[in-house]
Amino acid sequence: MRSLLIALFSISVASCSTVAKEPVSFSGVAYYSMPWAVKIDALPAQVSVQQLQQELQASLDHANKVLSTYQNDTELMQFNQSPMRQWQQLSPMLFNSIQTSLTVSAATQGVYDVTVGALVELWGFGKQAVPSHIPSPIEIDNARQRVGWQSVLLNPQTHQAQRQKDVFLNLSSLGEGVGVDELEKVLAKYQIHSYMLSVAGTLKTQGLKPNGQTWQIAVEKPDGSGLPERVLKLGQQQAVVSTSGSYRNYHEIDGVRYSHTIDPRTAKPIQHKTVSTTVVFNHQKAAYTDAWATALNVLGAKEGLALAEKQKIAVYYLLKTPTGFAEQYSSTFKVYLEQQP
Repeated sequence: MRSLLIALFSISVASCSTVAKEPVSFSGVAYYSMPWAVKIDALPAQVSVQQLQQELQASLDHANKVLSTYQNDTELMQFNQSPMRQWQQLSPMLFNSIQTSLTVSAATQGVYDVTVGALVELWGFGKQAVPSHIPSPIEIDNARQRVGWQSVLLNPQTHQAQRQKDVFLNLSSLGEGVGVDELEKVLAKYQIHSYMLSVAGTLKTQGLKPNGQTWQIAVEKPDGSGLPERVLKLGQQQAVVSTSGSYRNYHEIDGVRYSHTIDPRTAKPIQHKTVSTTVVFNHQKAAYTDAWATALNVLGAKEGLALAEKQKIAVYYLLKTPTGFAEQYSSTFKVYLEQQP
């Protein structure tokens, strides 16, 4: 599971004759393992709590049937098994997800690579998830031959795609974001415009809570405590926040921890001191934000900040130090930082 963001809820003070208004809440599990939550300012008259809960869950269940690599019959796995150099018709969700991933791949010159699936499986973070040994150089080289985002071609006019070689696409790096985008579509159907949506480490907010306050979000302290490290000031405008980190999802082999995040340049798990990477965009798709959080986490703070400044991306890093954690962030992230007490 990806590292999490924390939704903070303050209790408003009301007169004795007034009951404080609270958001209407929904929750469940996405992709069989990830917690999701939705909070809205008010329930529309044309839908019940039960119906909206069912529609929100159904939207995420559908995303799983499209994007999962844990089941052989999903649309993504069917594409991974399709004949090479032949166009395949894709659903809008799968096509858009691949298109988003290739956009970020190009912007990072392949540091983010949607075809890293063979390496993810090799290091034990895929369907099997049972690492028994450190992969040998030969095993790594063999898996590396199946990596290369340039080998995926898209036709935007027909919503078709093809694999030029036997690459294995893994979209887990933006699956949370796709889930958030799907939740938002359900709310848009009922013209709900004030909300907080989250799937694991990706979150979107807009508008105000019923008590007139903005939604309060914090970056989690990367020590497993669940406590907030930094409160973010997102305001009323639509904001998407995605956090990627290595402190929750790792394997230990021969006493050494290996992150679930693979660097395509080395074909190995990342080894830098960055433990948490948070990205914020305004008025952007959550899938795009999610992909950038992964990309900048692969790069780590030193390389990632340089790229973020160039791309004008708001990113916040937490790095492991001998005495705890240190923060570093891009110039465009400063606007989202609350004053520390």
